[in-house]
Amino acid sequence: MITDNDELKDFKLRPMKCECNYLNRSDGSAILSQGQTVAVVSVNGPLDIKMQSQSIGKATLEVLFSSKGGKPSIGDRYKEHVIRQTCESAILGCLYPRTGITVTIQELEDYGGFLACCLNACCLALLNAGLAMRHTFAAVSCAIDEQGNIQLDPAPAQLETSRATMTFVFESREKSLVTAFTDGSYSDSAYSEAMERCRSASDLVFQFYKQIVSKYSYVIG
Repeated sequence: MITDNDELKDFKLRPMKCECNYLNRSDGSAILSQGQTVAVVSVNGPLDIKMQSQSIGKATLEVLFSSKGGKPSIGDRYKEHVIRQTCESAILGCLYPRTGITVTIQELEDYGGFLACCLNACCLALLNAGLAMRHTFAAVSCAIDEQGNIQLDPAPAQLETSRATMTFVFESREKSLVTAFTDGSYSDSAYSEAMERCRSASDLVFQFYKQIVSKYSYVIG
């Protein structure tokens, strides 16, 4: 992971590793690990879909989430909703009217920060699929402990003692907030501080994307 930028030295995330083109039968795919948390994402589309599912002005985006346990829960459906909203804000769907795009997420391991890992894997898989995008997006999670301390990209032990967890998603152009998912109790000032710390730390994720895109777009002349 990139850690040599002096401006980012105070913002540490768990090591990130990614392999694109991980799945053969998809238009784009990525397996991403953030620490021991691992997610696999595949993207298929734009594809022809049934007329009743078509949208005249844009592509129809479907997000499917599969947990490690296999049985969907209310939480899984909410993850789908958050991920779909985030991806819809980034994809230039108007370029693919009357078609469908399917994003499938598979949980492999969850050792904290799983929603952020899923979102970042989705962005890498969309890039790998070559879909036109308004911007890329980066997700960073954090936890607030009983003393009010903010821990970026918390490990399971830190999550167990936290009173609030948050996941923020930022777009690459202006670093504006795209999506926020919070759980627990916190003050307005704690929320603002957590968001700004995650916004700064998102630079690490965007730099990681550049490394991965550079690696997979390299062509021997």
